[in-house]
Amino acid sequence: MKKIAITAMLVLFVIVSIAQPQIQFDNTTYDFGNIKEEAGPTTGRFEFTNTGNEDLLLVRVAPGCGCTAANYTREAVPPGGRGFIDATYNPLNRPGNFHKSIRVTINTPVEEGQTATPIMLFIKGFVEKRPPTKYELAGYKEGTGNVRIKERYVRLETKSSTPLKYEVFIKNFNDKATTVTPLNLPSYIKVETSFKKELKADQEGIITITFDPKAKDQIGNVREVITFETQDTVEPKFTLFMDINVVEDFSTYTPEQLKKAPVAVLSSDLIQFGNVAKSTQLSQTVKLTNSGKSALHIRQIKPSSAMYTVKMDKSEILPGDFATLTITFNARTRAGAQPATIDIITNDPKNPTLTFKVEATILE
Repeated sequence: MKKIAITAMLVLFVIVSIAQPQIQFDNTTYDFGNIKEEAGPTTGRFEFTNTGNEDLLLVRVAPGCGCTAANYTREAVPPGGRGFIDATYNPLNRPGNFHKSIRVTINTPVEEGQTATPIMLFIKGFVEKRPPTKYELAGYKEGTGNVRIKERYVRLETKSSTPLKYEVFIKNFNDKATTVTPLNLPSYIKVETSFKKELKADQEGIITITFDPKAKDQIGNVREVITFETQDTVEPKFTLFMDINVVEDFSTYTPEQLKKAPVAVLSSDLIQFGNVAKSTQLSQTVKLTNSGKSALHIRQIKPSSAMYTVKMDKSEILPGDFATLTITFNARTRAGAQPATIDIITNDPKNPTLTFKVEATILE
């Protein structure tokens, strides 16, 4: 009787271990051949059969960069049934050869604590570069409308005592004149144009933007967003993004002022969080002491990675006092080492930017 029971258990174990879905693709590589960049997204289909003896489900379909696979068989595929995965590739701004992968995971039984091995699919082809547009030939690659500026994102630097002037070219590709009107300008920004009231048809002009750092009264990184309105029917509004690094000007300080100036001192130039589990937060503190003879002002704190945030208990530090900075690491990205730096900008004329390193490793 005991032998019969053991035999029955073995038979049941074999049946359970054998009963599982199996996926068999007709082809694991789809060759798009030559496609034109201006043709838009192109789709290829992978078809498969469930050659197992249990219903098959596509648990995860993960395409690589530039490829999407939003359309695929989502219901259970019975033994002997057929299913598909559509892979779409967008050739825009991607001329030349491409070879992308798609990781497919199905409901194959796995041991506890293990993950199923994905099946790899591949798409490949060659994108024929489109001819340049009239905008690109004229050097205006940004935007979608017929009134365009040559640059939309600029990085600049100026001293806190020096107004900054920046010129950007603009062109009207329409067959009618248009006005160009800045919207909601702050008091510390002025806009002038070389074309007075209207930009004529097919005319190129210059927009001059003057930024006054004294009126802005902010040291460190400043982002200014300037929006213009036109009569263009395609893109009636366009925006210029200006990232300006305002450096405090200490050149006017007298020797006596330098002697009485604040002095910023960090308690450490390295913070190590060690190994951190995913989706957790850890915090540590560092002291910023003022060993000078006048108040130390923290102008700005700039982490190089968004995973690190900094809070301070005060922004003005009197002589002999200190501020506590709390650095928090948010382990919300992929596993591995996550080094970064944190800049502290102050009114210390000899060392206006203090930098310390932060390190952490996110575990799998």
